[in-house]
Amino acid sequence: MRNTRRSFLYHDVATALRARIARGTYPPGERLPSLSELMEEFEVSAITIRRALTELTYEGLIRGHQGLGVFVKEKPRIHRVLAGDPDRSIGDEIARAGFTPRLEEIGFSETTADDDIAARLRVPRGSKVFTHQKLTFASDEPVALHILHLRPRLAKQLRDDLSADFIFRLLKKRKIAIDNLRCEFSSTALGEEHSSRFGLPAGAPMMRVDYTMSTKAGAPLMLGVTLARADRFTFEVNLPQRKARR
Repeated sequence: MRNTRRSFLYHDVATALRARIARGTYPPGERLPSLSELMEEFEVSAITIRRALTELTYEGLIRGHQGLGVFVKEKPRIHRVLAGDPDRSIGDEIARAGFTPRLEEIGFSETTADDDIAARLRVPRGSKVFTHQKLTFASDEPVALHILHLRPRLAKQLRDDLSADFIFRLLKKRKIAIDNLRCEFSSTALGEEHSSRFGLPAGAPMMRVDYTMSTKAGAPLMLGVTLARADRFTFEVNLPQRKARR
C-alpha cells in the first residue's frame, strides 16, 4: 500500500534529482521525466514535485520549456589552453567562460618524497618537500583540485601567495623562470577521498593532468597534479610547428 512506502518531502526529491544530474544519469540537455512519472516514482503530490523542480531551477541546474518539459541546463565549458604562456591562468579561462574564479586552500604541509616524487624532482628518496593543495571554483562550483609538490626553497618563496593566486601568474609575479612544462593527460575516476570536496559521487569521470616545471638547464622545480571535472573542461594544447632546417 502507498501509505506503507516511503514518503518523500520536496527537498528529498530535489536531493535525488540533483545527485542524478551530478553523476550524469540526466546529462546536460536531457529532458527529465514528466511530472506524472516523477509523482509515481517518488509517490508524492504534484505540488511537491514542482517545489523540488523550482529549487533546482533557482540553483541553475534545470530549465523548463513551455510545452516540451524540463531539461538539464547546459553549462559553458571552460576552455583551458596550454600554450606556454604564463599569463593565461585557469582563472582567466574560468572568467572567459562567464564564471567568477575563486581559490580555496585545503592544506600546506611538509612531507617526504616517495619514490615517484623523488625521481621526478631528482632528489633522494625521503627528502623534505612541501605539498600544497587547493580547490578552484567557477563561481560557487568546485571544478578542479590542484596538488603541488615543491622543493623547500621554492615553497618558502611562494608560501604567502600560494593560497590566493594561480601558479603560472604567481611565478611570473615573482620572476621565477620556468623554461619547460611537461604535461601528461589521462582520465580517471573521482576517489572517495575527494568526492565530498567536489560534491560528486565517487567514480565520477575526471580529467587528470600531471605536470613537471623545469628550468632551462632541465632541473625540475615543482610537480603538479590537477584533477578537473571532465564535464566542465576542454583542454587545448598549442604545439607550434618547428621550422624546417635548410
